[in-house]
Amino acid sequence: MNILFLTHSSPNYVPDFLLHGLRKLLEEKVVDYPKKEGLYSGLQDGKHPEIYYDPFWFPADNGKIDRDDIENRLKNHYFDYVICDIHALSLFNSMLDKLPGIQLKLVIIDGEDFPAKINPGSFVICRRETNGTDYSIPLPMSLPEEIFNRISSYKDNPKSYSIGFLGSVGKHSESRYTLIEEIASYYPDSLLQAAPVSETEGKHPDERVGLDSYYDNLQRCRAVLTLRGAGYDTLRFWENAACNALHVSETMPLFIPDDFEDKRDIIRFSDIDQLRKVIDSHLSGSEETDQIIKSSNQHLKNYHLTTKRAIYFLDRIKRAFDN
Repeated sequence: MNILFLTHSSPNYVPDFLLHGLRKLLEEKVVDYPKKEGLYSGLQDGKHPEIYYDPFWFPADNGKIDRDDIENRLKNHYFDYVICDIHALSLFNSMLDKLPGIQLKLVIIDGEDFPAKINPGSFVICRRETNGTDYSIPLPMSLPEEIFNRISSYKDNPKSYSIGFLGSVGKHSESRYTLIEEIASYYPDSLLQAAPVSETEGKHPDERVGLDSYYDNLQRCRAVLTLRGAGYDTLRFWENAACNALHVSETMPLFIPDDFEDKRDIIRFSDIDQLRKVIDSHLSGSEETDQIIKSSNQHLKNYHLTTKRAIYFLDRIKRAFDN
């Protein structure tokens, strides 16, 4: 199988992690075009998550990926699928203009906080923010195994805090700050941060800790908290599932294939009263709590690493085009 993956230079977890999983599965048979330099060499301008500063998790190119003569290879049907980051659609359309009448199996990846308005057509749409009732294939984030291992390297940290949440607050996630304030009043030994995002500069808040410090601190918490951000699906959800801590998540209208099961792999809540109830019942630790933590880690490894998401993706798009 040969895949052309049309990229955009801006970081975007959903297409970037999907590309990671596909590259690990199919190696040089997956051609990222143009080459997404930031995934190989890193980005240092301060406007992006730190995970892109040192992309230790992304497979090396090593000169094995052939990015030459893409249009002729499309014309000769070399690629089985064309996967397109929604921000690279203009590139795809410019290619299509030079190849009139060609039929391609196009898959559009909508990894945005707010679903893009795209009318159904002779292509497949995979979408991060969906409850599974629209015409798209649900494609939530996932976690590279390399990041899972980096988080796990701190799993034996002593527990110093009750609840952990280190994040940001923007104009679409103000509810985070209110909830964080309430949690802090009930659990003063928590590790909580909701740093404001600058809307004018477009930068991540200066108060954010470095990546290793972030994972180190999370692993010092007995419970880790997931709250909705600008969208419902956040990288924090997947990082938290990798922690040696009870993963407690706000209930969200999001379809996740092979989802974490409430009270088996995760604890979900809908309001502060419910949150307090579940936290109080688990903070002292128990065999049940330990089992939920182990089950969360294992479920993530079984179903939600990037390679697992890539397998799911290939199966779903094959079925979609076969139909």
